[in-house]
Amino acid sequence: MTRRLLLQRLCVGLCSARAAATQDSPLFKSDVKLVEVYATVFDHGGRPVEGLQREQFEVRDDGAMQPIQVFESTEQPLTCALLLDTTGSMTDSIPALRNAAREFLGQLRAKDRVAVYSFSDHVDELADFTEDKAAARKSLARLHAAGTTALFDSISKVALNLEKHPGKKVIVVLTDGGDNASILNRQSAAKRARKSGVPVFAVAQGDALKDAAAANLLHELSKDTGGHMYKATSAKDIDKVFTAIAGDLQSGYLLAFHPPTEEKATPWHEVQVLVNNTAKPLTVRARTGYASD
Repeated sequence: MTRRLLLQRLCVGLCSARAAATQDSPLFKSDVKLVEVYATVFDHGGRPVEGLQREQFEVRDDGAMQPIQVFESTEQPLTCALLLDTTGSMTDSIPALRNAAREFLGQLRAKDRVAVYSFSDHVDELADFTEDKAAARKSLARLHAAGTTALFDSISKVALNLEKHPGKKVIVVLTDGGDNASILNRQSAAKRARKSGVPVFAVAQGDALKDAAAANLLHELSKDTGGHMYKATSAKDIDKVFTAIAGDLQSGYLLAFHPPTEEKATPWHEVQVLVNNTAKPLTVRARTGYASD
């Protein structure tokens, strides 16, 4: 047998083996997308309900029930982006904000990951995503008030950064004013945050409670993504609000499903999450929909 013939036969054998392996082993398709829904369940007294199982949840996309492909309970670690307003109007509130943020970080669990951002007319990453809460707390010393407010741009950028992280994730944003420096408008920021599927827990104080556009953005983003908007009428309320958010975040469920394959005329899908097989009626807070690609 000639050397050329031997090489040809070896090549054929290797190709056949690769083909057989491909047929026997399932292929992972990286383009398969899941719609992630973060849901918090409350009893009639407004207390979070833990310990629910996958089979008790029902997810509907435009009214059609969808199989739940991924389910993570309250025990699963959380990835949190803490986005803090450090514009000039926050000068008097920075000490209270720093203390409240420290307490918030201290209430996160050992395996929860957190990143700390500040924003004014741009976003600064003070601490990258880490389980080291002590390092995250140290980064708060760099909080200084100055500049204008690019709220829409900041929420959009952090949402994009957080989108790539797997599992349960959330943005906690505090602001005391309306947007006056963003390139993006309110609608664009809302669209990006909704598309990312990351729940937004917003804390509004000061002028943010008076600015209709800013208040509406925070309310709609929180509602549509499955988060919640809190109001802090004074700097002293920030600590109480952050404590409430910390408890809220540790009581949620992550559910994910494949979007329907049928083409749809409208680019927005309505999502509904229900809980069945419980002794008493429960209330579910979750994102209200998602945008088609």
